[in-house]
Amino acid sequence: MTSARRMVGSIAVAAALVAGTTVLATTQASAQAKSSAPAQAQRAAWDGNIYLYYSASSNSSWSKYYGWVDDFAGHTFAAGGEGHGQRVKNNVNRAWNNDATHAARIYYNENQNASGSAPYDDFYPGNARQLNNGVRNNNASLSWWSVS
Repeated sequence: MTSARRMVGSIAVAAALVAGTTVLATTQASAQAKSSAPAQAQRAAWDGNIYLYYSASSNSSWSKYYGWVDDFAGHTFAAGGEGHGQRVKNNVNRAWNNDATHAARIYYNENQNASGSAPYDDFYPGNARQLNNGVRNNNASLSWWSVS
């Protein structure tokens, strides 16, 4: 599935460049363009990642993910800023999906388990916002599915 996602992502980026268009995700978080973290207003192309942010601040550390994650245990926020080096598991405040063709789902439980009343939050292409109350700072895993 990873190869297929890369191929589709490459085709989508190429099509956007050929058409001479610029894709911008416009959301509340785009006001943070001065941050060292990638901000929506600064990006001109889909890169196929979801960006997970430690806090709502414009100086928040972040980590990006391309594929499925069964358990965020052992992952830390990589970018400089508030929360740098902190665990990703149970510490994600907001996210931005920069994949043009896939939605991302962030789960409360490990191994993409949303059985029963376990909360999750879906991020469609271009979505950038705080996680819902069920998984904000209570996140454990990540999955993707095609929406194109």
